[in-house]
Amino acid sequence: MRARTQGSADVLVSVAGATGGMASGLVVAVAGYPFLAICGGILALAVVPATVAAARGR
Repeated sequence: MRARTQGSADVLVSVAGATGGMASGLVVAVAGYPFLAICGGILALAVVPATVAAARGR
């Protein structure tokens, strides 16, 4: 059962990576690299409050 779960997780991560790669390519083609960088920065900063909230909940 553990191998099956690990395999499913590996496939999910691979699909997420491929989807992210395609999406970022489209964003760069349409709006440019600076826009992609700004969006990535905003998403990265959004993780900080979520992490703090999760840590306080423990």
